[in-house]
Amino acid sequence: MYVDENVKKTIRDALEKSMKIADKLIPDVSSVKHLDAISRAIANDAEDPFQILRNAGIEIEPELEEFRQFLAEISGKKIEEKKKAPAGETLELPSDALLDVLSILQALEFADYSEKAREKALQKLSSAVRELSRKDPTPESLLKLGLYAYALELVKEERWENIGKLRKF
Repeated sequence: MYVDENVKKTIRDALEKSMKIADKLIPDVSSVKHLDAISRAIANDAEDPFQILRNAGIEIEPELEEFRQFLAEISGKKIEEKKKAPAGETLELPSDALLDVLSILQALEFADYSEKAREKALQKLSSAVRELSRKDPTPESLLKLGLYAYALELVKEERWENIGKLRKF
């Protein structure tokens, strides 16, 4: 039986790329953390298997992306690359959201962190988080959401000393 050399090369390339992934997933028997992470990541109920693997120091996403690209090439389909912010580029906190959060926290401080003021702050911050989470995510809306959520947690947990850290922005 004759198999075309191009087909053989394609199969070898596919095996090579998939073995890169497998090599990272084959558990190091001396590492219980590694073995546990692999078993949790491949479980059907794992919410974010990549995060589980990353937390254990197992990074397979570059190899998976390489394999996806390879499959796209041999199938004739083109995969759009995910847009990432260039290395070193930072995003600015939206000033309107920062001003709003600082205003809410300042009002809470002026009210001497009373229970009533705390409840109002929780309502306003929760409302902002709820509203932002209903919109399509953009880098700006996610920054705002993170800011409001951070302030919400500070108020919930009464971590008043961390409020001053937000004023530095």
